[in-house]
Amino acid sequence: MEATRADRSVLMELAAIGAAALVFVATFQVRPPYVDFLLAAAAVALIVFSAARSRRLWALARSVDPTGARGAWKAALVFTGVALVVLAGAAVLVARAAGAPAIERFANWHMLVVAALYFPWALLQQYIFMFYWFGRWLRLVPVAVADVLTALAFSAVHFPRWPVMAVTLVAGSVWALIYYRWRTVVPLAVSHALLGTALHYWVFGNDLLARWIPLLQRWLP
Repeated sequence: MEATRADRSVLMELAAIGAAALVFVATFQVRPPYVDFLLAAAAVALIVFSAARSRRLWALARSVDPTGARGAWKAALVFTGVALVVLAGAAVLVARAAGAPAIERFANWHMLVVAALYFPWALLQQYIFMFYWFGRWLRLVPVAVADVLTALAFSAVHFPRWPVMAVTLVAGSVWALIYYRWRTVVPLAVSHALLGTALHYWVFGNDLLARWIPLLQRWLP
C-alpha cells in the first residue's frame, strides 16, 4: 500500500509538471530571453526542494555501475565525437547548398567562449531531466520506457525548433542511458555544451556570442 501511494504521488507530480510544460509551450512558442532566466530560477528551486526525494528514488533504481565516473566520461566522449562528425557533415552540406565556404563555420573562435558559457545551462538541464525527471519515471515504468519519455521531454522543451528537437531527441536518449549506468551529469553537460554549440555554429551558422554581446550591453549599466 505504501509503495502504491508513493507511485501515485510520483505520477501526480509528473502529470502536474507535464501540464505546466504544455501550457508553457502553447503560450511561449517564441519566447523572449528573460523567460529562460525565469525558467532557470524555477528549475533551481525545483532541484533544491526535491533533491532529497530524488536521491531516495535513485537509490531504489538499479544500474550496472553507479560509481564509475571514468566509464561515463568515456561513453559521453565517444558519443560526442560521433555526433560532432555527423554535425560537421551536415554543416558542409548546408554551407554548400548556401554557396558559402564551410570553413568559416568551423574556424570561428567564438565557439570556445560560447561552449564555456553554455556549460552551466547544460548542467542545469541535465540535472532536471536526468536526476529529477528520469529518476521519477523509473519508479513507474521500465528503463527503456523511462529513457524514451525522458528523451521526448528533453526534445519537447526545444519546440518549435524542429531540427533542434530531432537532435535532442537522439542525444537525450543516449545521455539518459549513460546517466542510468554511471549516475554522473558532468560528462553529459560537457557533451551537451559541445554539441549545442556545434549545432548552432556549424549547422545553423549562428554566431551566438555576436548575438549575446548587444544584449549584455543593453542589460548591464
